Amino acid sequence: MADGGAYVGEYQQSPSTQSALEVLDQAALENFYAQRNGSPFWLNRNRLNKQAAVMIQAIQNSWSHGLNPETYHWSRIAGLTGPKVKAGKKIPLEKDSLMNFELILTDSFIRYVRDQSGMRVKASALGLEASHWRQRPDVASVLALLNSEGDFEKLLRSVEPQGATYKALQAELLTLTKKWQEDPAAQVEPIRMAKPLSPGKSHAEVPKMRQRLGLPEVQEKDNRLIYDTALVEAVKQFQAEKGLKSDGVIGAKTLFILNQNLKDKIRQIIVNLERLRWMPTENTSKVIMVNLPSATLWALENGQVKIEMPVIVGRPKRATLSFRTEVTGVRFNPDWTVPPTIQKEDILPKLIDDPGYLVDKGMEIYQGYGQDAQTLDPMATDWAAMTPEEYRSLRLVQIPGSHNPLGRIRVLMPNRHNIYLHDTNDRKLFSRSDRAQSSGCIRLQEPEKLASFILSNREGWSEEKMKANIKSKKTRDIMIPQTIPVYLLYYTAWIGPEGQVVFGEDIYSHDKKLLQALEKNNGIYIPNNSNSLVVKIAD
Repeated sequence: MADGGAYVGEYQQSPSTQSALEVLDQAALENFYAQRNGSPFWLNRNRLNKQAAVMIQAIQNSWSHGLNPETYHWSRIAGLTGPKVKAGKKIPLEKDSLMNFELILTDSFIRYVRDQSGMRVKASALGLEASHWRQRPDVASVLALLNSEGDFEKLLRSVEPQGATYKALQAELLTLTKKWQEDPAAQVEPIRMAKPLSPGKSHAEVPKMRQRLGLPEVQEKDNRLIYDTALVEAVKQFQAEKGLKSDGVIGAKTLFILNQNLKDKIRQIIVNLERLRWMPTENTSKVIMVNLPSATLWALENGQVKIEMPVIVGRPKRATLSFRTEVTGVRFNPDWTVPPTIQKEDILPKLIDDPGYLVDKGMEIYQGYGQDAQTLDPMATDWAAMTPEEYRSLRLVQIPGSHNPLGRIRVLMPNRHNIYLHDTNDRKLFSRSDRAQSSGCIRLQEPEKLASFILSNREGWSEEKMKANIKSKKTRDIMIPQTIPVYLLYYTAWIGPEGQVVFGEDIYSHDKKLLQALEKNNGIYIPNNSNSLVVKIAD
C-alpha cells in the first residue's frame, strides 16, 4: 500500500464516507491525516498493527465500563476481524475498503475517548450545570493524543477512570453479567410488606424471606410465619453486607435491596459508572463530598478520608440538588433567613392560627431591604388577609439561639440554590437509616469536626477559639485563605465498610431519568453467553 497514505486523505473527504461514519468533526479529521501525510494510523499495508489490536480489544470490552460497543462500530469491525484479534492479522479487503476500515477505527477511538472523559448526556437534560462536571473533549484534542509518543495501550488506559469505587463497580458488573448470562430470564419474586417487620413478629412473607436468604423451611406449621432468631441473624448479616443498619428490622431499604433483580442491579451500576466519569480532577489538597442517596459526608485531605459522618439531606419533595461549589469559611451562631418555600408552605399556615408563633421561635419580620427595611409586629398583622404578593415581600429571620434550625455552625459555600451545610437543633434524625428528611439543606451530625477540618489551615486558629466563638452567641464569619471544593453527589451504588458494593435507593428518581437518556442515546448492552457479541438488556 505504498500510495495508500495519500489515499486516506482523499477517501475520508468523500460524502459517502462522511455519511456512513457520521463524522463528528470533518476538519479535525482532515487535519489529523494531513499531519501524517495521509498515512494510516491503524494499518500496516493490509494488516492490523499493535495499536489497532489494542483499540479493537478496548471496543469489545467497553461494555465493562457501562458503555455500548456498538457506539464504536463493534459489529462492523468484528464482521471483518472476528472477535479475536492480534497485531499482524490480515484484513481481507480491497484498498478502498481498507481505507474505510482505517477511518472506522479512528472514529471509534474518538468516540471512545470522548465517552470515557465526560458526560454523554446533556447536563441541562438532567437538571445539572455543565460547568460543574467533566465535559467530553473536542475531536481535535482527542486526535492530538494519537500524535503523542509512547505506548498506545497506556494512552488508552490513561483516559479510563482508575478510582477504587469505579474499579469495584466494574468488578461487580462482571459478576452480575456472568449470573445474567447463566439465566437471562431469572426474576426475583417481590417480598411485600406494608410496614417494617420486627423480630418475633409474624408475617405471611416470612417463608419467602427464609428462601431468599438460604435458610431451610420451618416444618412446624404454627411457627412457619414467625420472624424467628435464625432469620433475624440472617437478616442482620445481609444488612451488614449491604451497608445498612444491622438491626434485624425489615424496613423499606432492606426490602428494596432484597427485591432487586439482576437486570436492576446491572442498570444501577451502569448509571453510577457514568456519573463517576463526570467527576473533575481537583488540584487542592482538601475536598468535601456529600453523597445524597447514602446521606453521608466525607472530608478528604491528600486523597485520604479524614472525616466520615451521617448527614440529613432533602426529602424527595424538597430534594437537595447535585452541584459543585467552594467552601469559603465558617459562620458561628448563624441567623436564618427562612427560604421562600418554607415560608409559604410551613410557616404561613401556623401564623394564621397563631400570630405569636414567630415570637416563640425567636423570629423577626422585615419588609424591604437595607436602610429602607421595616420591622413588622407579628401580633399586629392580619395574616389571613395578606395577599400572596405582600407575603412574598417579607423576610423572616430567626436570630441565633436554641430555636435556630441552623444550630451553632453554618458552612459558608456560596451557590445560587441557597443550599448549605449546617448544624441542627434537632438531632434525633441521625439515628435513622432513612435520612432524606430536610427541606433541601444538609444537616451535619458533627459540625464542630467539619469546622475544624475547614479552618485547620488558618493561621492562629484553634479548638479553643472555636469554643469561644460558639460560647459568645455572636454571629461571626471566619474565612479561609484557600477555598475548598465541595461536591453534592448522587451515587446509588458505592463501596461499603467491608469493601462490598452497596446498592442504595434512588431517592430522587435520578437513576431513572439518566437511564432513559442513556437508553435513548446509546442503549444498554452486555455480552450474551454464547460469544462476545453484545446484546441489549430488554425492558
